[in-house]
Amino acid sequence: MQLRRGSSRVLIAAIFPLLVSGFAALAQSGGPPVEIVPEKKLQLPADIHPESRSRLPLVKRDNLDEAGRKAFDAVVDPQSRLRAELIGPAGIWLNAPELSPHIREINWYLRNRVALEAKLTELVILATIRETDGQTEWAAHEPAALKAGLGQNIVDIVKFRRAIEGASPKEAAIIRTARELLGQKRLSSETYSEALKLFGQKDLVEMVLLMANYAQTSIILHAFDQQLRPDLTPLLPVAKR
Repeated sequence: MQLRRGSSRVLIAAIFPLLVSGFAALAQSGGPPVEIVPEKKLQLPADIHPESRSRLPLVKRDNLDEAGRKAFDAVVDPQSRLRAELIGPAGIWLNAPELSPHIREINWYLRNRVALEAKLTELVILATIRETDGQTEWAAHEPAALKAGLGQNIVDIVKFRRAIEGASPKEAAIIRTARELLGQKRLSSETYSEALKLFGQKDLVEMVLLMANYAQTSIILHAFDQQLRPDLTPLLPVAKR
């Protein structure tokens, strides 16, 4: 059967949009999502408290008992080793004032007392944040990682999910461990064996605990939709939602 020229044009005009939408749907479902650095928000979502920049209002010191006030002071006192901004995880944890000091102590220990070099500690944190899309924490820890001596090329391998090239054995092991544990929800025997050989049993356990600590922080920040502080700018490419 032979179609007239006019009929074929009509048929092509009808089919072409279907083909385009079909290919778009295929690309959307089959390929990895496109990740971009979001623009800085000029207007907060409707359920966000302006003072805390999260779904929770800022905890007021006057509303706490004596133990809660000690926990509050440990966060805001400039001389405290547990000093942190109230806008962020420390402010959220104060909603459980009995628990807050213990979480802060664990976080401080894992960042400051583990045997890893400072730049590797920051790499563990970045690799964890990348797999959990932790925009708030990334904005703070990318500059901290660079200051600690981590190379920009290593930061970019994590940030843009690039192939692990030009990394030291320990850097590569950290990135692979985070990608498997948090991205694939398992750790292969090969990756575990390599990490154990490079770090030893104690340091590997502490490394995984540090990952768990920052994965927990990301969950908390996502749950209460913590927005960046006004002085911070988004740096992490994430999939559009």
